[in-house]
Amino acid sequence: MFQSVFSFRSMVYFAYAVMLTALLLYVRFPAEKFKAYCEKRIEQLLPGSVCNIDNIDYNFPLSADLETIKIIRTIDGQESEMTVDRLAINPEPLQFWRAFNLKGWMYSGLFEASLDFDEKAQTFQLADMHFEGLDAGKLAEGIGLTDRKISGLFGFTGDYKAPSNNPGDGAGKGVVQIVTGSMGLLQPILALSTIEFEKLSVNVTQQNGIISFIEGELLGKEIVADFSGEMRLAVPFLNSSILLSGHMEPDDDFLRNHPQEYQFVRRLLQRYKVTVLPYKVGGTVKSPLFRFST
Repeated sequence: MFQSVFSFRSMVYFAYAVMLTALLLYVRFPAEKFKAYCEKRIEQLLPGSVCNIDNIDYNFPLSADLETIKIIRTIDGQESEMTVDRLAINPEPLQFWRAFNLKGWMYSGLFEASLDFDEKAQTFQLADMHFEGLDAGKLAEGIGLTDRKISGLFGFTGDYKAPSNNPGDGAGKGVVQIVTGSMGLLQPILALSTIEFEKLSVNVTQQNGIISFIEGELLGKEIVADFSGEMRLAVPFLNSSILLSGHMEPDDDFLRNHPQEYQFVRRLLQRYKVTVLPYKVGGTVKSPLFRFST
């Protein structure tokens, strides 16, 4: 039900891989040689991927622009692609090779962040990450969710810190938000095969390979819901396990226009002795299972 919020880990992996390779030794190599080096480095950081960068431009004195970065991965025999149209990298004054300002454009939106390396601790930090206006459908396809239709504008703000030699094994927190969107469902819920919503938002944290979802809220056209829970990350990402629980309240007009669903909801409320419907979502990102349950 909430698969479109699960891009956080993939976005961190991708952002770190692109940023790190673009910063290493770019003043020492001819453009074509360095481009090949960047592509190989990204493929090493994202096993099973094939990377292609169309062009790299150096700007005086130390900044660089990477254009049309494509990362292709095959998941369960199906190919998926993530594309960044452009990534601009500028070092912070007086902090060369340690701190950088980053700005990129992808999926009709933009992202910005500050990247800081701690050589002594062998860690890096992405601070003030800000994604705005990304096409949620294209983003979902980029992480392998191709069997259901997802739309909306994706946004994220947050921070992330991890070991330099293992960018996925870090800790972070932030807020995910998707506005003016819709989600296709693998199984109908109250006769709905698609949920349309004005806003979906949730606070997220990552620690020890677990992403926690806190104070999630969905403001839909036919339903309003809250949720919380966690996702245990796995490789490939679509095999990550999820466990969510929350409450759902169908719209009164929707129930009046759907008498069978109205009777069904009444029976559930009486069975559980509640005023809003309790539900749970389990399974994996690829195959989530929804049920009404306390």
